[in-house]
Amino acid sequence: MAALLNTVHRREGIKWWLVLYTVAMFLFVTVYTTLNHRNDSDMFIDHRPSVLQDGHIYSGPLKYQTLLRKKALGLIPNVMFTLNNWLADALLVSSLFDASLTRPSVERFLRS
Repeated sequence: MAALLNTVHRREGIKWWLVLYTVAMFLFVTVYTTLNHRNDSDMFIDHRPSVLQDGHIYSGPLKYQTLLRKKALGLIPNVMFTLNNWLADALLVSSLFDASLTRPSVERFLRS
């Protein structure tokens, strides 16, 4: 963020869209990591109530994880991860990386 907000080595001003884009990506990753770690720690709690389905008692981390995926605490990390991947992919294919090279010798080498 310091590099994005520092205008010492730039000709133009601060690119606020890039700053907001970066903040959004870090926000999505933070929400994903926080909720995912919370869910992972809840999976291994001792004496968690068992789930009764089809006359069988299901317990354990994997069953808890499959039941949690249908609730908001299970869906939000997955949605945040997907949105962050879309933002990262969009940044890679955006016109930001269409800039010409600053060294003509390298540019001539790449064209040949």
